[in-house]
Amino acid sequence: MSLIVLSIPLFFVLMGLEWLAGRLRGRRVFRGPDVFANLSLGAAQTVFTTVAGGLLAGAYVLLYSVRLFDIPTSSAWAWALLLLGTDFCYYWFHRVSHRTHLGWAAHAPHHQSEDFNLSVALRQGPVQPFFSRAFYLPLALLGFPPAMFATAVALNTLYQFWVHTELIDRLGPLEWVFVTPSHHRVHHACNGRYLDKNHGAMLIVWDRLFGTFESEREPVVYGTVKPANTFNPLRAAWMPFQTALSLVRQTPRLRDKLRFWFMPPGWHPPGVEAPPMDEVSSRPRFEVRPSHRRVLYLSGVGVLTLLVTVLFLFRGASLAWPVKLAFAAWFLASLGGLGGVLEGRRWAPWVEASRITVLPLALLAG
Repeated sequence: MSLIVLSIPLFFVLMGLEWLAGRLRGRRVFRGPDVFANLSLGAAQTVFTTVAGGLLAGAYVLLYSVRLFDIPTSSAWAWALLLLGTDFCYYWFHRVSHRTHLGWAAHAPHHQSEDFNLSVALRQGPVQPFFSRAFYLPLALLGFPPAMFATAVALNTLYQFWVHTELIDRLGPLEWVFVTPSHHRVHHACNGRYLDKNHGAMLIVWDRLFGTFESEREPVVYGTVKPANTFNPLRAAWMPFQTALSLVRQTPRLRDKLRFWFMPPGWHPPGVEAPPMDEVSSRPRFEVRPSHRRVLYLSGVGVLTLLVTVLFLFRGASLAWPVKLAFAAWFLASLGGLGGVLEGRRWAPWVEASRITVLPLALLAG
């Protein structure tokens, strides 16, 4: 079973401690609608990874079958090199995901939150693993066994959880080697000087070596340059692709339509007018104020949906493909329906009624 799934209870304990620390300092660390969107998007990525687990692992296993070396899993040096190699590969995945339209469309949901707390660490682009896993394939060719690699990636991911907080200040000499909350606050900023900086996961040395390092010098404005302005996780996940596809449809030449996906997000094809982009130094955060009835519904049904999803994640490896796909469809409806209720959409009750009707089937799948 995945170390990430096993760590879910710990994530919630640490989020509770962050909330308590914020209260003691007189700070509001969490906003309910934002936390809902963050957890929903995190669950979506985990669900999709569970459904497509064999597909994602297949390329790694295939390359490992023609590996250059046999690396022993019992060697401490092998583990140290693998952790270093995993972090290096992650740096380049992360940098490319900020510098290409294709990568950014998959990664952007992680940056849409206008808050910065531990729940944001769980907010992920649902389809991002289909893009990120390609960057780790050289490790298979070198001979790192698949199970060993899976553990290293999980440890790399778990490290990144704690750096999503405003409550930890700079950490002295550690700032020179390791990624810290201060470094990652810069990474999540949409201030002009902070854009596309500090891509490292565990080690900040890659950013220092390759010219993408920036220290925290001015107040941070969180979110994307063009704000998402939604707490509906399904809409938030689709929005970057919708924007990209709209630009591709407007692009006159086929060559530019293809080139578009590999160009930086700020690049606009010839013949397509670029919208004005102002420098972001401050802006109000997007808000929704649901009624007490909607809050009660979201609290009860949302928690039930999350519990069913966690149950599915624990059993996912043993379930048949049709069951996994059926659950994924139900889960997508859950994201859209609950997000619609949160934002007061008229169609949301119909979606919720439909998916709750088939909830017993989802429980059987879970």
